[in-house]
Amino acid sequence: MDFEAERKVVSLLQFAYRSGKLKFGFENLHRLKGKYFLILAKDLSENTKKDILKLNKFEIYFFKNKQELGKIFGKNNVGVVAVLEDSLGREIKRFLKG
Repeated sequence: MDFEAERKVVSLLQFAYRSGKLKFGFENLHRLKGKYFLILAKDLSENTKKDILKLNKFEIYFFKNKQELGKIFGKNNVGVVAVLEDSLGREIKRFLKG
């Protein structure tokens, strides 16, 4: 992913966060209503990745590490971000796909 696309993803994620269209953390995945896709930190533990893959209901993208993802949202470490699949979410996905 080039620098400009990465900047765009960060900007869109921040906007989605302010708009209430994101959910954080593995423990929240079971409670999601609606269609979401996931952004996982590249350094997420293998066990958590396996548990998420077992759910088999999300499209998954990898982006940044936990510390960098957390910084985007003003949090410490973020490993799992669920993004509501609406027009904003589709735009984020378009840039993640490259």
